[in-house]
Amino acid sequence: MKWFTNYEKDLELAFNHAEDILSAIPEEFRSQALNYLDRFHALKRPGSQNYICYLLPFWLQEAAGTRTEDSRRLTVAMIFVMMYYHLIDEVMDEPETKDNKRKLPLANLIQLEFWRIYATDYPPSSPFWSYYRKYMSEWAEVVAFENESDFFQENPVRIAHKAAPVKLTVVGALLLTGREERIADFETAVDTVLMTLQMLDDWEDWEKDLQEGSYNALISAVQRELQIPPERRPTPEEIKHALYVRDILLTYAIQTDHNTAILAQTAEGAPHLQAFHDHLKQSLKDGAKSLQKERNLLTQGGLAYWLTKNRTHS
Repeated sequence: MKWFTNYEKDLELAFNHAEDILSAIPEEFRSQALNYLDRFHALKRPGSQNYICYLLPFWLQEAAGTRTEDSRRLTVAMIFVMMYYHLIDEVMDEPETKDNKRKLPLANLIQLEFWRIYATDYPPSSPFWSYYRKYMSEWAEVVAFENESDFFQENPVRIAHKAAPVKLTVVGALLLTGREERIADFETAVDTVLMTLQMLDDWEDWEKDLQEGSYNALISAVQRELQIPPERRPTPEEIKHALYVRDILLTYAIQTDHNTAILAQTAEGAPHLQAFHDHLKQSLKDGAKSLQKERNLLTQGGLAYWLTKNRTHS
């Protein structure tokens, strides 16, 4: 995990700077903001799936030719971008929650901070702001219409657009060094990694998403595999059947091999970005192998299953 360990000190400095900035916002929102920042602190919450948000500026340094101080600044901005969109998502997911009246003003205060950081490097005439509008539009379309379209089957890259603002780092880094010609390739590369990341998230969250009625790529894959008509979603039992009997997770995970091939063509000079993708892909494949192993143990009988489970946890 050199894609993480090589940058722990840089992450610590970036989060410390973010904390300093939030300590200066209006007192009524200060503790709420700092508590929210703590929830996403990569060094306090190991195993975070948000690594790409924080580490992408450093992963792009070689390809972009940026300085470490530029990468730290872009990381601080992306910490605030991530906090902002998580707050908006929470309000959208639970519109009746009592504390939403405080979340929206806090989101606006945080938005001002990442705008302030970007404005120091990118004047109003900079192409950065055209890309900003593009990524905001991608995000808005997906979150607004994800339950009206089957993105994973129709155009899989669109499941990555839930995190489209992450690509602000691509544009920010490459514009700083006048390498705008590489933006298209790295947009594709980051979308590709975000697609695999969303597939992994959807495997981990399928039960929650099924209960809440949220769009989920794994559920979409099951629906197609079992030829369930679009007017209804699979039941939990049907999904478990697809996972344990029909090896749907293995088929689902194998699709990410295509993403690896795309990265080989578009992410030249960013080996840590490729390594992070390999980590995500392997996590999906390990999950599929774990399900196969559990199924095989169950077919051998209850005693073999009990012995293996207890040996694993002893």
